Amino acid sequence: MQKNILVVEDNEVNLELIALFIKQYSKDYTQEIGVFTAKDGKEAVELCSTTPMDIIFMDLMMPVMNGNEATKIIKAKYPKVMIIVISAFGDEDKQKEMLRSGAEDYMIKPVNAPLFKSRLHKYLQLIQTRHHIGNTPKSLNLFTSKVYHYHMNFSITCESDLSEFWEAILIRFDFQRHIDKLSDFVRFIYRLGTLQLQNNFQFHIFIEEDIENFYFSLDNIQLMGCERVDKLIESYYKEGIYLCKENILSFILEKSALEEISSSQELEPQEKKEALTFISKEDENLQTFDILDQDELEDFEEYLLRLRSLILLMENSSLESSDTQELCHCFNEMASILSISNDTYVLSNALHELSDAILQNQEYFKESSGELFDFVNAFMNDLIFWKTKIFYDGAPSVDFLNDSITTNANMLNALLAPESKEVEELGDIFDF
Repeated sequence: MQKNILVVEDNEVNLELIALFIKQYSKDYTQEIGVFTAKDGKEAVELCSTTPMDIIFMDLMMPVMNGNEATKIIKAKYPKVMIIVISAFGDEDKQKEMLRSGAEDYMIKPVNAPLFKSRLHKYLQLIQTRHHIGNTPKSLNLFTSKVYHYHMNFSITCESDLSEFWEAILIRFDFQRHIDKLSDFVRFIYRLGTLQLQNNFQFHIFIEEDIENFYFSLDNIQLMGCERVDKLIESYYKEGIYLCKENILSFILEKSALEEISSSQELEPQEKKEALTFISKEDENLQTFDILDQDELEDFEEYLLRLRSLILLMENSSLESSDTQELCHCFNEMASILSISNDTYVLSNALHELSDAILQNQEYFKESSGELFDFVNAFMNDLIFWKTKIFYDGAPSVDFLNDSITTNANMLNALLAPESKEVEELGDIFDF
């Protein structure tokens, strides 16, 4: 299926260069991509109204309508489109503004061809993941057939797919607000999935819901056998409520944030729709928190931006020793800023511990940066999501993402110390 990509740039040379890179990528990967161009934000908004776009590479400074204005308008009308900022080094403040307006990432001018194509490949993978949401009148879980007529489907063919599942459930779709101890469950699914993949068993993860529960189901379980799965769950996820039969393993997870809705209530279809997990800000008691003053917040955001640039180097294993040290410096400075408030002590401690783990295993971190990218990037997205909710959009509490951030930090710590006791315990699963 063709993907449509829009390049918005008032400099004709830059516009043609980026369009050329996209066409080269399309040819190299034999992907059908429609390339569209616009010379200002107004043209981009008009083009989006006639042609659905999957990805937009948006310049900042343009005549008629700048990139930030265009981003706000486009994201308000077409929230699923992915917008990537293209900016110069001197545009940090405007980069931040566009990220707050809905842009998901940024790239620095002049654009480097190999890096651009690598990032484009990742963006297209993310777009594909988002398109897994579908409709089905048939339930897949083993508990009930009375579920909403849609489900979410993750196709797991390699470890990076598991990483995307981890990121989507804990960060992007924010299930964590509605399920107690979700991190424990996702961590177990990650382990179980890793074992499946090590045995060359590809599978799917299906997510369904009704008004009270979520249902997570894995297929191709017959390749492992229900008896083996039972023993794994008994050993590593004892609190799990599950059913295993032939090809399917299903878990039921109660919605903790919707307990006020009685299971005995008779809801009309429209009311059921309004009771879904993905409720809007107006339906929740969200608030922002003044735990940092303006200068501290600006410093924190500056280190976040520097970290993001460094982490993106990991994707192509391009980290140098100086980059690793700078990355740790950013983690430590952010930890110091967060240590000012008692409300953020847990996050400060997680950042300090992660920095120490990287410094103690610098060579391993540098050599394995490509393999660790998905995990570090997920951790980074956690921090960005926390910052945006706490200081700008509103959050249910100041510690609402503590579990996810500390869990990801602990997992990275374990991955950086392969001889540690914790990793040996994880290895027990794979020797089962």
